[in-house]
Amino acid sequence: MNTAGDLYSSYIWEDKKNPDLEYFYNYVPKNFHEALEKASKLPEVYIEEKTIDSLKRILLAYHEKLGLLTETVKFNIDNINNGVVLAGQQATIFGGVSLIGNKIAATIALSELSNEYGRRLSPVFLVNTHDVIQPEIATIHIPNAQSSFTKPISLTGIQENIASFAIPMKKFDWLNENLGIIKNIFFEFRSLLPKEKQNLFFERVEHILTFMRETYRSSYSFGDWIALIYGVQANIINDWGLILFPTSHPEIRELLVKGYKPILKNRVEYIEEFNRASNKLLSLGFRPTTPKKEDSYSPFFYECENGHRVVLSCKEEKDALIFSGKCKLDGQKIHFDIDKEQLNLDPYAKNLAARLDTNQATFQSVMPVYLRVSGPGEINYNAQVIPAIRRVGVRFPILLKYTRMVYNSNWIEEMSNSPELGEYSLIKPELFKLLGQMSKAKRKNEKDRLFENAKNLRTLILEKLEKMKKVNESPTSKVSLLKSWQWGMYNSKKTWQEVSYPWFCLASITGLSDYLRAYKRQYSKYSPVGGIQFLNTHI
Repeated sequence: MNTAGDLYSSYIWEDKKNPDLEYFYNYVPKNFHEALEKASKLPEVYIEEKTIDSLKRILLAYHEKLGLLTETVKFNIDNINNGVVLAGQQATIFGGVSLIGNKIAATIALSELSNEYGRRLSPVFLVNTHDVIQPEIATIHIPNAQSSFTKPISLTGIQENIASFAIPMKKFDWLNENLGIIKNIFFEFRSLLPKEKQNLFFERVEHILTFMRETYRSSYSFGDWIALIYGVQANIINDWGLILFPTSHPEIRELLVKGYKPILKNRVEYIEEFNRASNKLLSLGFRPTTPKKEDSYSPFFYECENGHRVVLSCKEEKDALIFSGKCKLDGQKIHFDIDKEQLNLDPYAKNLAARLDTNQATFQSVMPVYLRVSGPGEINYNAQVIPAIRRVGVRFPILLKYTRMVYNSNWIEEMSNSPELGEYSLIKPELFKLLGQMSKAKRKNEKDRLFENAKNLRTLILEKLEKMKKVNESPTSKVSLLKSWQWGMYNSKKTWQEVSYPWFCLASITGLSDYLRAYKRQYSKYSPVGGIQFLNTHI
């Protein structure tokens, strides 16, 4: 069954405007220009001056502590009250997958372009460390030079259901052991290169390994490590002024807590509208990606002092909301109540973490977000969230899907040129012809031509992807290697390189200094929303 994301995409690429599209998404832009133009005309999101001033103070101190407080960062923090373009991703060991760099690049591009539209949007990236430990957070997969199988690298000895901000640092033996494994894997890929390029490749790899080691050593917390990995690239190597927003910072949580009030005040209506949206999706033939809400729904989790997340239930009585739950680690019972009129959560603020469906409402209570750069998963579940949030009086920002990027490498291109892989190879003259046409249209700001070329490129890439999905050969066969290297399909559940593999796999090809720039160069004023692009990267 299709998901709501198909409803979103079919409007952009096929001009199929479902009558319920506005109900689910408020507004869907077809390109960056439309998104920015609409954002510039939206009514101002009002934030109390006291709240904005507190947020600025916290963010200035946070960036200064990390050594990331450049003049451009200061400028963007100072102007955060004018408007924000927001993106985020759960924090993952070694910085996580490459799509994070893509989201950051899209966010920066939109921020820079917003200067033309009368509402300057500061770029903000969420360092999400409130998610509980799961494979996506504690494991990365490195491609293999000899097989379609990957080498998983995991953070071991971590208790389940612990929030990622509580991951212990200073595990230098673990760090050095796994950096050594990564180095050995890249050493195998070096052997696939011509001799004259091997030294340059390994210099880039060594640079990345040193960078990850030093950012780890300079970090007091897991969130700091992630913030430094991307903050140094965005703000020191490049001078883009990316604001990093630590979602688990105690003072940040004290500010965010007010964002729960509209939902708690209208909890029954929120649940009702969320479930109505879920049922509407089903009636249209789309699969909701998050469960319906129960009557006992609470808009937040409770985090114990040991970092474990407790699922709370909420019970309404005449004058109070009563929250209760039990920690699975030590059996501690959580129980507190608040007055239904005052809705004062301040005494518990540092222990409360937003749920998937309520995080944007909390962010919207402390900064005026007009655009949210999102991936397919966010596009899907927010079709249920947006109607519910709207029902309780909170305006959701415009959701803008970033461009999926497929990248090249010397070994991918050489494998693609094998005669027996002709039907599976993406790297052919028709690809480069389309890329040339897109580059020309982008340079001339030819909106319609750029869209048509992007549509043709998207179709070409998806057709090749579908062919490759049917391949089921030996993991050491050429076609299986290409399936893994080019498409990230190291198993049946994974697709796309930037979803499957860490950011430093692409950075080993571009070099650390050009990693984020390689993404950012793909975005322009008329970039179609939710496209698929090809990065022709080489050593």
